[in-house]
Amino acid sequence: MGIIKFNRTSGILSIVMVIIFIAGLWYANLYYSRVNDAEDPRVRHAKELYSEYNNLAVEKKYNDIFDLLDSIYLIYAQLDDYQNSYEVAVLHNNRAAVLLNIALFEAVSQVERDSIIGLSECEILEGINIYDDWLLKFGELNHEELLIHFQSIYQREFPLLDISLRNDYVNKRVKEIETAQVEMTRRLSVSYTNLGIVLRHQNQVEKAVEYYQLALELWPENLTAENNINILLGEPLKERSLLDKIFPPNK
Repeated sequence: MGIIKFNRTSGILSIVMVIIFIAGLWYANLYYSRVNDAEDPRVRHAKELYSEYNNLAVEKKYNDIFDLLDSIYLIYAQLDDYQNSYEVAVLHNNRAAVLLNIALFEAVSQVERDSIIGLSECEILEGINIYDDWLLKFGELNHEELLIHFQSIYQREFPLLDISLRNDYVNKRVKEIETAQVEMTRRLSVSYTNLGIVLRHQNQVEKAVEYYQLALELWPENLTAENNINILLGEPLKERSLLDKIFPPNK
């Protein structure tokens, strides 16, 4: 009888576990499909395209990267509320980083190298300008203020859309902006580090150090900026911790 009771109890527990498991899958599927549905359809393709950036960068397919970034830029440029968004600044910063990589590791002559570094500088400065303007506009807005701002935009862009779905778009955009608010100092720190690298290779060492130091003020864990200063001072380079190697903080 004990065995029978045990088996019945185990059977009930197994059924309960299966139900919980299926319910979990159903909820996860529902949640992620809703998150996906909540993506603003005007920029959905841009974000799908951007997901290819890292793969192309790893494979050093530079021409494909530039085509990709241009395609994404064209999508944002057509939308008033995205024209000077932080996403566009990220595109400039990505393009600058690729140009720097080509200049430092692929250029075949000094003239070519200097020319490409100059192009990279233009991209960095444009990205910083957009970041600065973005911070003035959104940096201090709280959740309620962001909601009001984007409700107005999405009402204008999707006047006939079901209000529930429109609110999903609004909430997702507000969450993206709030994340960008938190990440902005790190993003600017990376931009100033790249600007320091550009200036160092233009033999403007003192200015390069100033931008490396500014990068460290914005983000004290910026090891690239710290090591660039170490190089200029003849100090040993600092290595990343094992944790940083596994989870790079600049990703």
